[in-house]
Amino acid sequence: MVRLSEHIGTIGWAFAGRLLFVGYGFVMLLQIAVVPPEEYGLYALLVNVQTWIFILSDSSALLGLVQFGADVRERARLNTLVGMLHSGIVLGIAGLLWLVRAPLAQVFQEPRITVALGALPLYCLLSIPRTYCVKLLYRELQMRKVFALDLSWLGVMTVLTLWMVWRRELRGFPELLLIACTGMGVSSLYGVWLCRPWLQFGLRGSITLRQILRFTLPQTLASALHTGVRQLDVYAVQYFFGLAVVGVYQAAKTFYRVFDTVFDAVAGLLHPAAVRLLAAGEREQLRILLGKMLSALSFTIAGIVLLIELGGAELLLPPLLAREYEPAVDYFKLLSLGALGVPFAVLGPAILALGRSRQMLLHIAVATGIAAGTLLLAGLVGNPLFSALGVAVYTLVLGALNFRFVRQAYGLSWSELLRFPRDLRGLVQFIRSERT
Repeated sequence: MVRLSEHIGTIGWAFAGRLLFVGYGFVMLLQIAVVPPEEYGLYALLVNVQTWIFILSDSSALLGLVQFGADVRERARLNTLVGMLHSGIVLGIAGLLWLVRAPLAQVFQEPRITVALGALPLYCLLSIPRTYCVKLLYRELQMRKVFALDLSWLGVMTVLTLWMVWRRELRGFPELLLIACTGMGVSSLYGVWLCRPWLQFGLRGSITLRQILRFTLPQTLASALHTGVRQLDVYAVQYFFGLAVVGVYQAAKTFYRVFDTVFDAVAGLLHPAAVRLLAAGEREQLRILLGKMLSALSFTIAGIVLLIELGGAELLLPPLLAREYEPAVDYFKLLSLGALGVPFAVLGPAILALGRSRQMLLHIAVATGIAAGTLLLAGLVGNPLFSALGVAVYTLVLGALNFRFVRQAYGLSWSELLRFPRDLRGLVQFIRSERT
């Protein structure tokens, strides 16, 4: 039987790492407090497109490190092929956007887009080693080292932010870019040092690039759509409403990072765990694990969203925001409604572990189409607040589709969603017995 207590160390470090990102959200709020919305909106255009590129590469290249990494004999060749593919995709997309930055600035009617996309290749180059090493550590379930690697990245950016704010030198996009590049560069170097035992390269082996791409191509298309809604929505907001609104909207998404970090942490753990359990023929154990995860996340997130909607947002957030950013509270409340779909949307890795990447692509395509229509409607209506409904609708639709498939594939019952109180009591009893 799958027992939460047996994996408490791995899960603990994974969520500790996610808490780092939540904590860094307060540092981002400090940046927001001293940077005008237009400057922060420009920075959001850079960071969000960089994030989109790397999530795209994660699905098309880095995902292969986990999916095909169970065979130790193939790891040197696998590491080499994935490293080449990862670098090629990242630099290829970043270089293409750099080349067309002027036409894009005309399309979006914002000349400063050339500044953001002009810095994109350097920022992406600094990011390649870090992202590669993170996936290696996930494959080995070295969550403590993932925590250390994330701490190096966010820690450096935190120190630089505090230093610049204290010296009153943090004024706009150039300083934000310096903070981001420095943190990423330091973290990449530290990641290479941490991953020394697993950085094995060579060409001996039988796995081919075609095998990797055959598995990852549907997931690549899915990620392009999935992250297009979560990251590139700021470009739609900029097109309809301008850079200042992008800055306010990005501030709201900073608060929403609480839910994004939960999504990323659970998805990052679930995929390698599901692959290993299915490879070992432990399908029933995986079903139990999925039930426990769904119930725990559903109870927790529903409670948080309820508090937000009943006045928690108005009570807690305004003191953290500069006056220009106060409308972000209303954006955040709309975004939070979509968080109710996170426990179900995060079931995607369980679908991928079955090799059903095309099914996952179908779910994401449907959810993306509905979300894109929502964003377009917000623009046509002329109400920038409705832009937040794009992400909310996307998460809810994707969650519904994923849960419907997983229920049938793994035999999950509705009663599984109500098991969290019982599991929580068992965990508390275990902790008490260990202390005794």
